[in-house]
Amino acid sequence: MIERDAVPCGPFQTEPFDLGRVLSVGSSGDEVVRRSERWLVGVLDDADVELGAADREIAALLAADGWSVAQVVGGWVRRAGREPAPVARELVAPGVTRVG
Repeated sequence: MIERDAVPCGPFQTEPFDLGRVLSVGSSGDEVVRRSERWLVGVLDDADVELGAADREIAALLAADGWSVAQVVGGWVRRAGREPAPVARELVAPGVTRVG
């Protein structure tokens, strides 16, 4: 099983290759595509996304399109599941709060 947290989840400014490097160790070709599919489905499972047969088929199509596609989509799911960052509030005067 590939440790999903070992693969960055973005946001991405350029095409990511991290997942491809992890998946390629000791494999190539169709096995890398199968690993990419399992990784993406695992990210969805971790996020408690209920998957039907068609969902799994689409995940397989995304994975077959390239590991960077799977990594970006998986990154969206992982980032969407995060707790929002706390908003810093500063009392600058009575009744006046600065947010930032």
